[in-house]
Amino acid sequence: MKQILLKIALFFSLLAIPLVTLFILPYSEEFAYHYIQHDCYNHGAWIYDRIVHNPAPIDIAFIGSSHSIHAYQDKKIEEMLGADYHLANLGYCRYGRNLEYVLVYMLLEHKTPKLIVIEVHEDEEKNSHDIFPYLAKTNDLLLTPTPVNRDYFSDLFYGASARLEYFKAKYIFRKIYLDPSPELYGYAATERNVSPEELRENQTAWQKRRGSNPIQALEKIQMKYPLTYLEKTITLIKERNIPFLFVYLPEYGSKQTSPKYAAYYQNLAPMLIPPQSILNETSNWMDASHLNDKGSELLSKWMAEQLKVELCIVKKP
Repeated sequence: MKQILLKIALFFSLLAIPLVTLFILPYSEEFAYHYIQHDCYNHGAWIYDRIVHNPAPIDIAFIGSSHSIHAYQDKKIEEMLGADYHLANLGYCRYGRNLEYVLVYMLLEHKTPKLIVIEVHEDEEKNSHDIFPYLAKTNDLLLTPTPVNRDYFSDLFYGASARLEYFKAKYIFRKIYLDPSPELYGYAATERNVSPEELRENQTAWQKRRGSNPIQALEKIQMKYPLTYLEKTITLIKERNIPFLFVYLPEYGSKQTSPKYAAYYQNLAPMLIPPQSILNETSNWMDASHLNDKGSELLSKWMAEQLKVELCIVKKP
């Protein structure tokens, strides 16, 4: 019996050697952001280029999901600030505080923003962002910050697969990455108008969500994961003495005038809520979750006025 167990242990240890090797070998950040080229309009490659290669400063950085991508017209806000401020809309599709941590970490390695604007929405996403394992540093991938992380093993799997692809790209195919065209990224423009059917479906979905009663003890445990990463992100920002604030960007159908964890956010930093006149107007929406050009222009004008106050370009009213 001992011999059988030893053989089984030897077999699995031999299988583990290639996996361990993948996590020990260096992993290219540049490769990682180009590897996700088929996700989120290839926004990852632009984010990497804007932060690492583009010499222009980033004075104001917007961090969040596709809500941010479709909300902030960078150039419009720059023009309205009437000063020499460089903005970067670093939103990335879907929710996940761990991905925001990765992006802010890279941002602060290469730039010194004057202000960081962090998106909040109705609730916190309790899962890992599905792009996190491709972009995370190996230490962040292996060492989960909380005991409960239901995506830990799937993150390891996808992180290992990305590192295998990097090994092939570097040593076999010798791949070279083209810089993305900067005109295609930042704010994502669209003139599309949401259909009444989409709005009804979104409202119905939110009614069902509000009607559900999650187990409070379980939700409290699950919330530790996103909030721990949010606090890690804020710690990075505070270490550099950089001001930051939150902006609430809800979906149309939720009809929540403030986020579920508003008190938590406001205890950390100011939280801005866009005017309901913008959020309630159906012609301002591309779909039930994202603003269109008309809506984002209105929100960008409002945001520019808030930034003028935060940056002391104008006095507080």
